[in-house]
Formats: sequence, structure tokens, C-alpha cells
Amino acid sequence: MNIIIKATKYKLSPETEALIEKKLAAPLRLLGEAGDTALLEIEIKEAPPEGRSSEPCRIVARLIIHDKVFRAEAVKPTPESAADRVRGELEAEIRRERGRTRRLLKRGNAALKRMLRFGR
Repeated sequence: MNIIIKATKYKLSPETEALIEKKLAAPLRLLGEAGDTALLEIEIKEAPPEGRSSEPCRIVARLIIHDKVFRAEAVKPTPESAADRVRGELEAEIRRERGRTRRLLKRGNAALKRMLRFGR
């Protein structure tokens, strides 16, 4: 697992960086063995000033696994709360994709079984 953290126009302390890395590494446990080759890119920015003065932190995370890309984004007052939101979105996307893959595999296996029964 490779984690890259980039801060753009945002002063990031080492403690905050460690906390964000710990929180956003949690969804990788859902990947199993594929989590070893995953790349997680985290970008922390200052939120744009258009009417969001109370929400200065924006976190964008991209999780790349083989050929699939999962993306999550959150704008919150603190980097910790934004990291929590991003973690939840990444976990939801991974679970949705995993369910889709299993569902398609089951449908394919059922179709194969129907084709093999045709000769009876």
C-alpha cells in the first residue's frame, strides 16, 4: 500500500498528517490482498472562499487498485472531520463495487449452469 499526501495552500502539521493517514488507510482493509498493491493519493486544500468561510478544509482522495479508481471528496471545518467523511465515502464505494462484482459472477455462473442443463 502506497499513501501519498499532498497539501496545497494548507499548513499541515505532522500530527494531523499522521491522523489523516491512519483514518484513510482504514478502507484498505476491505480490499484484502489487493490492498498491498493499492495507491492512495490524498490532497488537502484550503476550501474556496465563495460562501464557505466556516469550512476551510477540503480533502480529495483517490484510491487506485489495478485498473479501478475510487474517488471521494469532503469539505469540512477541520481536517479530521473531512477525513472521516472521505473514509465513509471510500468504504461505501468499495463495498458497492465488491457487491457488483459478486453479483455479476453469480449471474454468469447461473447462465453457464443453465447452458449445461440444455442437453438433458
